[in-house]
Amino acid sequence: MNGMKAKAIRYYLGESMEKFSKRIGVAASTICAIENGQREVSDYVRAKLVRIESGLPGDFSLFYERFRTSA
Repeated sequence: MNGMKAKAIRYYLGESMEKFSKRIGVAASTICAIENGQREVSDYVRAKLVRIESGLPGDFSLFYERFRTSA
């Protein structure tokens, strides 16, 4: 799990940084720093993101591939 995938999950869910940070349980500034590569993904955040990703529909992988190649 990296910042790009975290950002893709947030975009896929259509959530603001504020709303997404509340879902994860961290400050919005932490999400911002992770997405911009200024901070590593902690084990706590990684576990939350993996749990969220596992609940997403199968088309997320297609979304992520497009998201990744457009960045």
